Amino acid sequence: MRHIIENEYLKAEISELGATLTRFIDKKTGIDIVLGFDTEEDILKYAGANIGATVGRNCNRIGNACFELNGKKYQLSVNDNMNQLHGGGINGFAFKTWKCEKADDQEVVLSYFSKDGEEGFPGNLNTQVSYKLDGQSLIFGFCGESDKDTIFNITNHSYFNLGDESIDDELLHITTNRYAPVDQYSLTLDEVRETNGTPYDFNEFTSVGNNLALLPSGIDNNYVWEDLSDKLMAQLKNDRLQLNVYSDLPDMHLYTSYYLAGEKGKYGQTYQSGRALCLECQYFPNGINYGDKYLLPILKKGEKMSHYIRYELLDL
Repeated sequence: MRHIIENEYLKAEISELGATLTRFIDKKTGIDIVLGFDTEEDILKYAGANIGATVGRNCNRIGNACFELNGKKYQLSVNDNMNQLHGGGINGFAFKTWKCEKADDQEVVLSYFSKDGEEGFPGNLNTQVSYKLDGQSLIFGFCGESDKDTIFNITNHSYFNLGDESIDDELLHITTNRYAPVDQYSLTLDEVRETNGTPYDFNEFTSVGNNLALLPSGIDNNYVWEDLSDKLMAQLKNDRLQLNVYSDLPDMHLYTSYYLAGEKGKYGQTYQSGRALCLECQYFPNGINYGDKYLLPILKKGEKMSHYIRYELLDL
């Protein structure tokens, strides 16, 4: 089932399958700024691309699909070379039908219960996700509670494009000059570098296409703040619209859709590599295996963890 929320500025559509954002429309221009699908059958068919989905229990990659918590080693399902990506490709959150807890013209609240051991993660986990309109912003919020210590690191995996044929001519600004390199399997390494003078540098508004021309496989890297403050993390704009992304999550992953491969989307579109980009606010990928160097997404037994991502969409 799908739910529509709208106000004078924005209109959004949310599917209960994968708690997926399928449409995010600027009402003044009529531009839909996210990739998506017309049917639940297509959402499930292309679920591996995570287009618009809520991904978890852990977004991004966990090296060798295992981690240690409280002295115990947990082996997870493998779905990305030898690693686990976005909580697994069998029972990850993007593949699940969520329960609608609330739906009105301004907010949709969805929940999912993940059993102890699902995809290898410990704890019976209750997760709640909300999509709420506030003026010119769409706020994605989430919270979780578990009966065991566990990892809880989810995000919204929307692919953004401000109405262009590709993202090449759009301008991107990221408010940090630190990023983490990856290995040949896109696993984030235990290292932080400065972006200055590299194709990863978006410290000022920069043409996405100009930087990607120097990176044949695109960008699939974590940008590093490592603090839990409310902050502006990224801005994307063209001559009509500007998207500002705020969050209290510590980092953000930039993915320039290199692995899109002809998915059949809404409006009769076909999604090819470079069609859009993802701005995935998150915890440091694979940080659970890097000791205490980074803020860790550990949800303690009986406690609650919550975060938000706010997408502000402005007409220029």
